[in-house]
Amino acid sequence: MDVIIVCHTEYGDVRNKKVIFTKNPIGVIDGVKNLDMIAKKYGAKVTYAICPETVTDFPKKLDCEVALHIHPGWEKFSTDGYQYHVGDIYLKNNCEQSSYSTVLRDYSYGEQFLMIREGKKHIIKTLGVVPQTFLAGRWSINNDTVKAMIGNGMNRDCSAMAGQKASHFDWSKLPRICLPYYPSEYDYQIAGNQPLLIIPISQLIKGGSVNPEVARTYGVDWLKLGFLEYYLRKVPLFHICLHSPCMIDKYYVGVMDSLLRYIVKHKNINFKYVAEIDY
Repeated sequence: MDVIIVCHTEYGDVRNKKVIFTKNPIGVIDGVKNLDMIAKKYGAKVTYAICPETVTDFPKKLDCEVALHIHPGWEKFSTDGYQYHVGDIYLKNNCEQSSYSTVLRDYSYGEQFLMIREGKKHIIKTLGVVPQTFLAGRWSINNDTVKAMIGNGMNRDCSAMAGQKASHFDWSKLPRICLPYYPSEYDYQIAGNQPLLIIPISQLIKGGSVNPEVARTYGVDWLKLGFLEYYLRKVPLFHICLHSPCMIDKYYVGVMDSLLRYIVKHKNINFKYVAEIDY
């Protein structure tokens, strides 16, 4: 089994075990450092999907894969009384956006193309690496997003919440356990021949994605059971996602450590970067 870890690398804090997406750089600076230490401990690899606004705070000499993560727009949200803005300041200042929406699919093809282009250019200029993997904020894409990704040289996407649907995204046509696939030109949820590999996030039997942050509700054993289901069913890929701010909290650091310790006890486990996944 191949195992990939994709980190949504963005600013934020943790309060009462909840990730709060404030603009606090600690969510990148310390969150990435702590995740890197855990990954090295177990020989794991991490793909860091970086928001353009966070590029200057990302460690410059980290041994990892760098991807592009985009949160468009600028909206105020509230969690347990804490107010914060979701959106990317760098893109806000450098791209024409017709809306304040934080949902990428709400934007035209041209606007999506420009945001991906400018985000990619910023990473190349600042970090000296060329991202080829994309991750949409709030897991929201549409057919125009696929077209914009391909037009900007992206060849992999990690936005798919297989089998799930919400007001801001739709992945309901995918089965819960879904292998990577190349989408159709006419429907990003159906297999076709577009030159972009969509790699869905692994999903728990109940309780959402395989993400250390769900342990707050379900416990770390629920994550281990999620892995075991994929392993026993001989699913060839297990995709873990998380947000970098959760790694500033000792509880989530412990959850991630416990999950990886459990995974490496199994035979034939290969940690890979997203760029190394090919179907």
